[in-house]
Amino acid sequence: MKTSVFTATLCVGALATSAFAAEFSVKGNVNETLEASDNYFLNAHPSGTTAKSLTNGTVDFLALTPTTRYLLDTNYSYYKYFGPGAADTTLTWGTPASANFSIDHVTELDRYKLAASWSRSDAAVTQLAQSGVATAHGSVNTYNVNGGVTHDLGRNDTVSLTGLASTVSFTDPTQTPYKDVSSTVLWVHSVSPTTTWTNSVNFDWFSQDNAADSQRLMWRLATGVQSQLSPRLSVSADFGWVFANAYENGNLAASTATPFIAGVTPFQPLVGAGNGWFGDVGLSYRLLKDTSISLAAAHAIIPLFTGQLQLSETLGAFLSHEINQSSSWSAFASYGQTSAPGQIGQAAGTTSEFFSTGINYSYRITREWRTNMSYTFRESIGVAKSNTILFSLARDFTLMGNPTAINQAELERSRQRARQSIGQVFPGFQ
Repeated sequence: MKTSVFTATLCVGALATSAFAAEFSVKGNVNETLEASDNYFLNAHPSGTTAKSLTNGTVDFLALTPTTRYLLDTNYSYYKYFGPGAADTTLTWGTPASANFSIDHVTELDRYKLAASWSRSDAAVTQLAQSGVATAHGSVNTYNVNGGVTHDLGRNDTVSLTGLASTVSFTDPTQTPYKDVSSTVLWVHSVSPTTTWTNSVNFDWFSQDNAADSQRLMWRLATGVQSQLSPRLSVSADFGWVFANAYENGNLAASTATPFIAGVTPFQPLVGAGNGWFGDVGLSYRLLKDTSISLAAAHAIIPLFTGQLQLSETLGAFLSHEINQSSSWSAFASYGQTSAPGQIGQAAGTTSEFFSTGINYSYRITREWRTNMSYTFRESIGVAKSNTILFSLARDFTLMGNPTAINQAELERSRQRARQSIGQVFPGFQ
């Protein structure tokens, strides 16, 4: 009995000491954005000009111990469309939101991560960014859990295993919810202090909640190189192959000639199989101490928010210049193509083309207040054009702890968003 009490006391004391030793930080941001466009949803026959107001707030909670990081990232926003162009969408107001909780733990040779998240997004805006059209209705709700472990084999090699399970549902009754489970094995080799070589194998299982029990199995094999060739020049390149099989009620089709890529309509998987290549290359060069340029090209096979696969080819250029410590400007231009339903590796039936360009100016008024202004031109070539101006005012605040403690988490989220934008038609669409 005494031993049990003593052991329990030690456990409680250890937990209390660990909690007391943790570093806590609470940081947030509020942002008001106003947009005006002559054809916000890129309709062939727009109803008129559209204005959009978006009020957004984020709060991050961070707890750090010597070996573990606990992060809760929350976001809530409210948007509303005004003007004649608001008639071009069925959802004239909404409340996109998200919450993500993650635990990162490190040991001498291993790193562990476990996370769970939920998000609610506007289907029309998401579809416009991914495929260049905005015919979807309602909101998209996504729940997922993911985890992984990374092990250091030595000074130059690491291997990792990650897994993700998610469910997606829609407020639009014409869309069908689905489940998706994927896992990835990754090997990273340091060729030199400035060059790394990565190899990965990804397996993905997609299951739609319909009467036919439509499913898809997909394998992705990829290899890539990232190198800092000089203090000013860095390059990256990835190449891989994807194999996919679509079937219903567990009856795998033997034919490999049936199309399985769906277009921008609600996902209706066709029985069949196919394969195709994907890849991307990027170059970043610092022209001057305060000026840099980036070029990127991608041939991507990506799942859209409905679960369907889309083949996208994109080219983009980005130029940024820091005027001083308080202000900077940037400009971009991008061109993209998306394929209509067709077999990967074969000529698609139709192709849609898109172009966008714009300029952005950012100014930090004080340490906490900052503003942003931009102009963007978008075109669905041969279909519609739009001109959009944007103004935003944001305030950063720290309620507790170190104001820079969460910056690393914010940087990681930015990297993830950048990777997710590869192959999208308008990756910078707000």
